[in-house]
Amino acid sequence: MGSVSSAALRRADAEAAATFGIEPLQLMEVAGWQVARFVDAFMDGIQGKRVSVVAGSGNNGGDALVAARFLLQRGAIVHASIVPSRDASSLAGRHALTIGRLGIPIADAPQGIDASADVLVDGLFGTGIRLPLRDPAPAIIAAMNATGRPIVAIDVPSGMDADSGVGAEVAVLAAATVTLVAPKAGLTAASNAGRVFLADIGMPLALFGAERNKLAALYALGDLVELVPST
Repeated sequence: MGSVSSAALRRADAEAAATFGIEPLQLMEVAGWQVARFVDAFMDGIQGKRVSVVAGSGNNGGDALVAARFLLQRGAIVHASIVPSRDASSLAGRHALTIGRLGIPIADAPQGIDASADVLVDGLFGTGIRLPLRDPAPAIIAAMNATGRPIVAIDVPSGMDADSGVGAEVAVLAAATVTLVAPKAGLTAASNAGRVFLADIGMPLALFGAERNKLAALYALGDLVELVPST
């Protein structure tokens, strides 16, 4: 399948804006929609079911909060547990404001992680994680895992390095992972990632050089494709 490093993805984000005028907010909207769409299908319909969305203060958290909005649209009973952004004008901060105005209850993580939820959405950390984890991250991850409920992780299970898989043993234990844009090397042998699905969120393939053709072949299969390791 090939994989794309976290550093290459950061470069692609910057080049998408500089070259094509595609801003992070645009990609975030598609990412959140893809996650919500997946959660709906994964749960055989989400209407009337309880969803606990856990969101960090970075872009991964923004993806999760967009997903919360779309899940609410689909009839889910949504609660959010967040790490508040220090900057209210950040993307995560803006999306937190939006879901609050929509009436979605918000608590500061790890408060608000609903042990009675039908499913959790993990948007605490993405590919930009720096290990070792600092407080309150370990307590938030522990609270998610302690629910025993199925968890859908966005991009990578929070607490795990996307490139190496380091930290998997103390990371979120996901039933499924919706990884964005491109496969991540750390997910290849990660037992805590569950089933791994690749979501196309509209990042131009022209930004990926040698991996362009491999990504194009995956995208040709569909905009949400399960990645199955070769045997």
